[in-house]
Amino acid sequence: MPEGDAERGAPVISVYNRQRKLRPELAWLRRFATRALPEVLRQQPGPGEAPLPLLEEVEVSLVSDATIARLHRDFMQIAGPTDVITFQHGEIVISTETARENAGLYARSVRDELALYLVHGLLHLYGYEDGDPAEAARMHELQESLLARCLGLPAAPAFDTPFAQPTE
Repeated sequence: MPEGDAERGAPVISVYNRQRKLRPELAWLRRFATRALPEVLRQQPGPGEAPLPLLEEVEVSLVSDATIARLHRDFMQIAGPTDVITFQHGEIVISTETARENAGLYARSVRDELALYLVHGLLHLYGYEDGDPAEAARMHELQESLLARCLGLPAAPAFDTPFAQPTE
């Protein structure tokens, strides 16, 4: 179910459930995605490649750990499952099983953990990277702020980083 505003140039965002391990709140996640996308695009792009504004569509696929582990191995040469993989052509792949496991570890609901991964993937498409500690800290701070804003929660406390605070 594609949702977005392609007429004004913003990509359409679609969320698909491609697994049977967990029953996600798909309608809610689709609504969240349509809130998160414009919030991300209001930010300053990251320093890396940022194809997001140029894409016609962003496709979010919810998959099993087995599927994401295969993608992780095939495309990144890393064994085992991960939480989210983002492809620069506009695909965000999210593991529902990893989201369920991490939700318990980080005291979030599974729904909010899936929303976090969606924001994380959108930030990768907007030029943000988490390859080194400083970049990861900046990306983490921004994704927590965006997540809180999109969920209607108070902003998370800021981390001490050498980067400027995001502007609204």
